[in-house]
Parts: sequence; structure tokens; C-alpha cells
Amino acid sequence: MLTSEDHRQLAERCIRLAKECTKPSVAEYLMTLAANYLELAEQALMLREPATAARRQHIKIVQKE
Repeated sequence: MLTSEDHRQLAERCIRLAKECTKPSVAEYLMTLAANYLELAEQALMLREPATAARRQHIKIVQKE
């Protein structure tokens, strides 16, 4: 099972790929995928790890980028 950190890293990869993508539909899909990974990261934090304000804030910052 993936950890919240694993999901966050996958989201960051999707965001980087989306920024470099020349096809808008693919970039949009990658951003949606990133958002889904960030949601999974948040859920993993709540279920398996102590949810600290710093971790939650980091996830929100990544979502805004």
C-alpha cells in the first residue's frame, strides 16, 4: 500500500509532466491525476499517520501550483 509521501511524489511528477506537456488535453488529464493523488495523500495522512498542520499545509501548497 502506498504511503501519503508516495502519493505526494506521484502528484508532483504529474504536475511536472503537465507543465512540460504540449498537448492541452493531456496536460489537463495529468493535473486531474495529480489532484487525485493529492487527495489520496490526504486520506492516507488521516488514516495511517498523525495529521500534522505542516503536512496538510504542504499538500495544499502543492495543489495550488
